[in-house]
Amino acid sequence: MSDANGFGQQPARTILGELENFLAELRQEDRLSENTITSYRCDLRTAGLALCQELSTITAHDIQQFLAGRKEQPGTTNRRIASLNRFFRWAKERGYVTHNPVEQIGGRLPTEHRPQPIANEHELRALDQAIAAAPQPYRLIFTLLREIGIRTDEVLNLNLGDVILEPGREMLLVRDSKSGSKRMIALTPDAMPRSLRGLRHWVREMDHLPPDTPLFRSSRGTRASYDTLHRRWVAVCRAARLIDVVDGREQPRYTLHHLRHTAATKLVAFYPEQVVRRILGHRDPRSTRRYTELVRNRHHAAERPASLQVPSQREAM
Repeated sequence: MSDANGFGQQPARTILGELENFLAELRQEDRLSENTITSYRCDLRTAGLALCQELSTITAHDIQQFLAGRKEQPGTTNRRIASLNRFFRWAKERGYVTHNPVEQIGGRLPTEHRPQPIANEHELRALDQAIAAAPQPYRLIFTLLREIGIRTDEVLNLNLGDVILEPGREMLLVRDSKSGSKRMIALTPDAMPRSLRGLRHWVREMDHLPPDTPLFRSSRGTRASYDTLHRRWVAVCRAARLIDVVDGREQPRYTLHHLRHTAATKLVAFYPEQVVRRILGHRDPRSTRRYTELVRNRHHAAERPASLQVPSQREAM
Protein backbone atom coordinates (compact mmCIF):
# COMPACT_ATOMS: atom_id res chain seq x y z
CA MET A 1 0.00 0.00 0.00
CA SER A 2 1.08 3.63 -0.46
CA ASP A 3 -0.30 6.93 0.70
CA ALA A 4 -1.12 10.01 -1.40
CA ASN A 5 2.53 11.06 -1.41
CA GLY A 6 3.65 7.69 -2.72
CA PHE A 7 5.30 6.56 0.51
CA GLY A 8 4.73 2.96 1.61
CA GLN A 9 2.53 2.39 4.62
CA GLN A 10 3.08 -0.28 7.23
CA PRO A 11 0.22 -2.82 7.08
CA ALA A 12 -2.03 -2.78 10.13
CA ARG A 13 -1.00 -5.20 12.84
CA THR A 14 -3.86 -7.40 14.04
CA ILE A 15 -4.20 -10.40 16.32
CA LEU A 16 -4.62 -12.76 13.37
CA GLY A 17 -1.83 -11.08 11.43
CA GLU A 18 0.69 -11.49 14.26
CA LEU A 19 -0.59 -14.80 15.62
CA GLU A 20 1.92 -17.13 13.99
CA ASN A 21 4.86 -14.82 14.76
CA PHE A 22 3.81 -14.84 18.40
CA LEU A 23 3.47 -18.63 18.49
CA ALA A 24 6.81 -19.15 16.76
CA GLU A 25 8.61 -17.07 19.38
CA LEU A 26 6.64 -18.74 22.17
CA ARG A 27 7.65 -22.18 20.91
CA GLN A 28 11.31 -21.19 20.61
CA GLU A 29 11.76 -19.21 23.83
CA ASP A 30 9.54 -21.11 26.30
CA ARG A 31 9.84 -24.61 24.80
CA LEU A 32 6.11 -25.17 25.20
CA SER A 33 4.50 -28.40 24.04
CA GLU A 34 2.52 -28.52 20.81
CA ASN A 35 -0.67 -29.07 22.82
CA THR A 36 -0.06 -25.81 24.67
CA ILE A 37 0.74 -23.99 21.41
CA THR A 38 -2.48 -25.34 19.91
CA SER A 39 -4.43 -24.09 22.91
CA TYR A 40 -2.99 -20.59 22.47
CA ARG A 41 -3.72 -20.69 18.74
CA CYS A 42 -7.38 -21.65 19.24
CA ASP A 43 -7.98 -18.97 21.88
CA LEU A 44 -6.29 -16.19 19.91
CA ARG A 45 -7.81 -17.15 16.58
CA THR A 46 -11.28 -16.95 18.15
CA ALA A 47 -10.42 -13.55 19.64
CA GLY A 48 -8.85 -12.33 16.40
CA LEU A 49 -11.99 -13.02 14.40
CA ALA A 50 -13.99 -10.79 16.75
CA LEU A 51 -11.28 -8.21 17.47
CA CYS A 52 -10.08 -7.60 13.95
CA GLN A 53 -9.02 -3.96 14.36
CA GLU A 54 -5.45 -2.71 14.65
CA LEU A 55 -3.76 -3.90 17.82
CA SER A 56 -3.10 -0.43 19.23
CA THR A 57 -6.81 0.44 19.01
CA ILE A 58 -8.08 -2.57 20.98
CA THR A 59 -9.30 -1.49 24.41
CA ALA A 60 -10.16 -3.35 27.61
CA HIS A 61 -13.82 -2.58 26.88
CA ASP A 62 -13.52 -4.26 23.46
CA ILE A 63 -12.09 -7.39 25.08
CA GLN A 64 -14.73 -7.41 27.81
CA GLN A 65 -17.49 -7.19 25.20
CA PHE A 66 -15.92 -10.06 23.26
CA LEU A 67 -15.75 -12.23 26.38
CA ALA A 68 -19.28 -11.36 27.51
CA GLY A 69 -20.67 -12.12 24.08
CA ARG A 70 -19.23 -15.64 24.15
CA LYS A 71 -21.32 -16.62 27.22
CA GLU A 72 -18.85 -19.39 28.07
CA GLN A 73 -18.01 -21.22 31.26
CA PRO A 74 -15.82 -19.24 33.71
CA GLY A 75 -12.86 -21.57 33.18
CA THR A 76 -12.94 -21.05 29.42
CA THR A 77 -13.25 -17.28 29.83
CA ASN A 78 -10.31 -17.23 32.21
CA ARG A 79 -8.21 -19.25 29.77
CA ARG A 80 -8.95 -16.79 26.96
CA ILE A 81 -7.97 -13.91 29.26
CA ALA A 82 -4.66 -15.64 30.01
CA SER A 83 -3.96 -16.19 26.30
CA LEU A 84 -4.79 -12.59 25.39
CA ASN A 85 -2.72 -11.31 28.29
CA ARG A 86 0.31 -13.26 27.12
CA PHE A 87 -0.17 -12.07 23.53
CA PHE A 88 -0.50 -8.38 24.44
CA ARG A 89 2.52 -8.57 26.74
CA TRP A 90 4.47 -9.90 23.77
CA ALA A 91 3.08 -7.14 21.52
CA LYS A 92 4.01 -4.47 24.05
CA GLU A 93 7.57 -5.79 24.34
CA ARG A 94 7.95 -5.37 20.58
CA GLY A 95 6.46 -1.89 20.49
CA TYR A 96 3.29 -2.88 18.63
CA VAL A 97 1.15 -1.44 21.47
CA THR A 98 1.88 1.08 24.20
CA HIS A 99 -0.03 -0.76 26.92
CA ASN A 100 -1.61 -4.12 27.67
CA PRO A 101 -5.43 -3.71 27.80
CA VAL A 102 -5.87 -7.14 29.41
CA GLU A 103 -4.19 -5.93 32.62
CA GLN A 104 -7.42 -4.11 33.44
CA ILE A 105 -9.50 -7.29 33.20
CA GLY A 106 -9.86 -9.67 36.14
CA GLY A 107 -10.03 -13.43 35.76
CA ARG A 108 -13.34 -15.20 36.01
CA LEU A 109 -12.16 -18.64 37.07
CA PRO A 110 -13.89 -19.80 40.27
CA THR A 111 -11.65 -19.71 43.32
CA GLU A 112 -11.68 -23.46 43.79
CA HIS A 113 -10.09 -23.94 40.35
CA ARG A 114 -7.38 -21.32 40.67
CA PRO A 115 -3.87 -22.37 41.66
CA GLN A 116 -3.61 -21.78 45.39
CA PRO A 117 0.02 -22.20 46.44
CA ILE A 118 1.15 -21.31 49.93
CA ALA A 119 2.52 -17.85 49.24
CA ASN A 120 3.41 -16.75 52.76
CA GLU A 121 7.13 -17.58 53.13
CA HIS A 122 7.02 -17.52 56.94
CA GLU A 123 4.13 -20.01 57.03
CA LEU A 124 5.80 -22.18 54.41
CA ARG A 125 9.00 -22.39 56.46
CA ALA A 126 7.00 -23.26 59.57
CA LEU A 127 5.19 -25.99 57.64
CA ASP A 128 8.45 -27.42 56.27
CA GLN A 129 9.87 -27.59 59.80
CA ALA A 130 6.76 -29.36 61.07
CA ILE A 131 6.90 -31.84 58.18
CA ALA A 132 10.57 -32.56 58.93
CA ALA A 133 9.61 -33.38 62.52
CA ALA A 134 6.68 -35.66 61.63
CA PRO A 135 7.03 -39.43 62.20
CA GLN A 136 7.57 -41.81 59.32
CA PRO A 137 6.12 -42.76 56.92
CA TYR A 138 4.11 -39.55 56.99
CA ARG A 139 7.17 -37.32 56.91
CA LEU A 140 8.18 -38.81 53.56
CA ILE A 141 4.63 -38.75 52.21
CA PHE A 142 4.26 -35.04 52.99
CA THR A 143 7.71 -34.40 51.50
CA LEU A 144 6.70 -36.04 48.20
CA LEU A 145 3.50 -34.01 48.10
CA ARG A 146 5.36 -30.81 48.95
CA GLU A 147 8.28 -31.24 46.54
CA ILE A 148 6.99 -33.26 43.57
CA GLY A 149 3.32 -32.26 43.56
CA ILE A 150 1.80 -35.64 42.75
CA ARG A 151 -1.70 -36.30 44.04
CA THR A 152 -2.33 -37.72 47.51
CA ASP A 153 -3.92 -40.94 46.26
CA GLU A 154 -1.04 -41.42 43.81
CA VAL A 155 1.44 -41.32 46.68
CA LEU A 156 -0.61 -43.73 48.79
CA ASN A 157 -0.88 -46.16 45.84
CA LEU A 158 2.89 -46.41 45.33
CA ASN A 159 4.48 -49.84 45.70
CA LEU A 160 8.10 -50.61 46.51
CA GLY A 161 8.72 -51.67 42.91
CA ASP A 162 7.52 -48.28 41.64
CA VAL A 163 10.65 -46.59 43.00
CA ILE A 164 13.73 -46.73 40.75
CA LEU A 165 16.88 -45.37 42.34
CA GLU A 166 19.64 -46.36 39.92
CA PRO A 167 22.28 -43.59 39.89
CA GLY A 168 21.41 -41.11 37.15
CA ARG A 169 18.09 -42.85 36.52
CA GLU A 170 16.02 -42.08 39.61
CA MET A 171 12.31 -42.32 38.83
CA LEU A 172 8.84 -42.91 40.21
CA LEU A 173 6.26 -45.00 38.39
CA VAL A 174 2.97 -43.30 39.23
CA ARG A 175 -0.46 -44.75 38.60
CA ASP A 176 -2.82 -41.94 37.64
CA SER A 177 -6.03 -42.70 39.48
CA LYS A 178 -8.00 -40.22 37.36
CA SER A 179 -7.23 -41.70 33.94
CA GLY A 180 -6.04 -45.17 34.92
CA SER A 181 -2.80 -44.62 33.02
CA LYS A 182 0.79 -44.72 34.27
CA ARG A 183 3.56 -42.16 33.96
CA MET A 184 7.23 -42.00 34.86
CA ILE A 185 8.52 -39.04 36.86
CA ALA A 186 12.23 -38.28 36.85
CA LEU A 187 13.54 -37.43 40.31
CA THR A 188 16.24 -34.76 40.21
CA PRO A 189 18.48 -33.76 43.13
CA ASP A 190 18.27 -30.06 42.24
CA ALA A 191 14.46 -29.76 42.38
CA MET A 192 13.60 -32.72 44.65
CA PRO A 193 16.53 -33.23 47.05
CA ARG A 194 14.54 -34.12 50.18
CA SER A 195 12.35 -36.57 48.29
CA LEU A 196 15.36 -38.36 46.83
CA ARG A 197 17.18 -38.60 50.16
CA GLY A 198 14.05 -39.80 51.92
CA LEU A 199 13.26 -42.42 49.28
CA ARG A 200 16.82 -43.79 49.29
CA HIS A 201 16.71 -44.30 53.03
CA TRP A 202 13.16 -45.67 53.01
CA VAL A 203 13.73 -48.16 50.18
CA ARG A 204 16.99 -49.34 51.78
CA GLU A 205 15.05 -50.40 54.86
CA MET A 206 12.50 -52.28 52.70
CA ASP A 207 15.02 -53.95 50.42
CA HIS A 208 14.09 -57.47 51.58
CA LEU A 209 10.40 -57.09 50.69
CA PRO A 210 8.73 -58.01 47.35
CA PRO A 211 8.14 -55.26 44.72
CA ASP A 212 4.34 -55.28 45.17
CA THR A 213 4.62 -54.30 48.83
CA PRO A 214 2.89 -50.97 49.54
CA LEU A 215 5.56 -48.31 49.86
CA PHE A 216 3.76 -46.68 52.77
CA ARG A 217 2.12 -48.93 55.34
CA SER A 218 0.26 -48.43 58.58
CA SER A 219 1.36 -49.88 61.91
CA ARG A 220 -0.79 -52.91 61.06
CA GLY A 221 1.13 -53.54 57.85
CA THR A 222 -1.71 -52.48 55.54
CA ARG A 223 -1.49 -49.69 52.98
CA ALA A 224 -1.55 -46.26 54.63
CA SER A 225 -5.02 -44.74 54.44
CA TYR A 226 -6.14 -41.25 53.55
CA ASP A 227 -8.00 -40.84 56.84
CA THR A 228 -4.86 -41.50 58.87
CA LEU A 229 -2.84 -39.25 56.59
CA HIS A 230 -5.33 -36.43 57.11
CA ARG A 231 -5.13 -36.79 60.89
CA ARG A 232 -1.36 -36.59 60.65
CA TRP A 233 -1.70 -33.50 58.47
CA VAL A 234 -3.82 -31.79 61.12
CA ALA A 235 -1.07 -32.55 63.64
CA VAL A 236 1.56 -31.05 61.31
CA CYS A 237 -0.50 -27.88 60.84
CA ARG A 238 -1.01 -27.63 64.58
CA ALA A 239 2.76 -27.94 65.16
CA ALA A 240 3.30 -25.18 62.58
CA ARG A 241 0.62 -23.04 64.30
CA LEU A 242 -1.42 -23.00 61.12
CA ILE A 243 -4.78 -23.88 62.66
CA ASP A 244 -7.75 -21.52 62.35
CA VAL A 245 -11.01 -21.55 64.28
CA VAL A 246 -14.02 -21.54 61.94
CA ASP A 247 -17.54 -21.61 63.40
CA GLY A 248 -16.08 -22.69 66.73
CA ARG A 249 -14.13 -25.59 65.25
CA GLU A 250 -10.41 -25.93 64.56
CA GLN A 251 -9.32 -26.64 61.03
CA PRO A 252 -5.97 -26.53 59.18
CA ARG A 253 -5.29 -23.30 57.32
CA TYR A 254 -4.08 -25.34 54.36
CA THR A 255 -5.17 -28.65 52.84
CA LEU A 256 -3.02 -31.42 51.44
CA HIS A 257 -3.90 -30.17 47.97
CA HIS A 258 -2.23 -26.85 48.78
CA LEU A 259 1.04 -28.81 48.84
CA ARG A 260 0.46 -29.89 45.23
CA HIS A 261 -0.23 -26.29 44.17
CA THR A 262 2.87 -25.08 46.00
CA ALA A 263 5.08 -27.70 44.36
CA ALA A 264 3.62 -26.95 40.94
CA THR A 265 4.38 -23.24 41.30
CA LYS A 266 7.99 -24.03 42.11
CA LEU A 267 8.33 -26.56 39.29
CA VAL A 268 7.03 -24.23 36.53
CA ALA A 269 9.69 -21.73 37.54
CA PHE A 270 12.29 -24.48 37.25
CA TYR A 271 11.30 -26.72 34.32
CA PRO A 272 9.71 -26.30 30.86
CA GLU A 273 5.93 -26.36 30.99
CA GLN A 274 5.58 -29.70 29.20
CA VAL A 275 7.87 -31.38 31.78
CA VAL A 276 5.80 -29.99 34.65
CA ARG A 277 2.64 -31.16 32.94
CA ARG A 278 3.98 -34.72 32.91
CA ILE A 279 5.10 -34.56 36.54
CA LEU A 280 1.70 -33.32 37.68
CA GLY A 281 -0.25 -35.67 35.41
CA HIS A 282 -2.29 -32.94 33.72
CA ARG A 283 -4.17 -34.24 30.71
CA ASP A 284 -5.13 -30.71 29.66
CA PRO A 285 -2.13 -28.38 29.09
CA ARG A 286 -4.28 -25.44 30.15
CA SER A 287 -4.20 -26.74 33.72
CA THR A 288 -0.42 -26.42 33.79
CA ARG A 289 -0.57 -23.05 32.07
CA ARG A 290 -2.47 -21.59 35.03
CA TYR A 291 0.61 -22.13 37.19
CA THR A 292 2.86 -20.67 34.50
CA GLU A 293 0.73 -17.56 34.28
CA LEU A 294 0.61 -17.23 38.06
CA VAL A 295 4.41 -17.26 38.29
CA ARG A 296 4.75 -14.78 35.41
CA ASN A 297 2.18 -12.42 36.90
CA ARG A 298 4.00 -12.50 40.23
CA HIS A 299 7.28 -11.77 38.48
CA HIS A 300 5.80 -8.83 36.57
CA ALA A 301 4.15 -7.50 39.74
CA ALA A 302 7.48 -7.65 41.55
CA GLU A 303 9.11 -5.60 38.77
CA ARG A 304 6.56 -2.78 39.02
CA PRO A 305 7.53 0.35 40.95
CA ALA A 306 6.30 0.21 44.55
CA SER A 307 4.04 3.22 43.93
CA LEU A 308 2.09 1.25 41.31
CA GLN A 309 1.58 -1.90 43.33
CA VAL A 310 -1.78 -2.42 44.98
CA PRO A 311 -1.49 -3.38 48.67
CA SER A 312 -2.88 -6.75 49.70
CA GLN A 313 -5.92 -6.96 51.96
CA ARG A 314 -3.72 -7.82 54.95
CA GLU A 315 -1.46 -4.81 54.29
CA ALA A 316 -4.46 -2.53 53.92
CA MET A 317 -5.96 -3.57 57.25
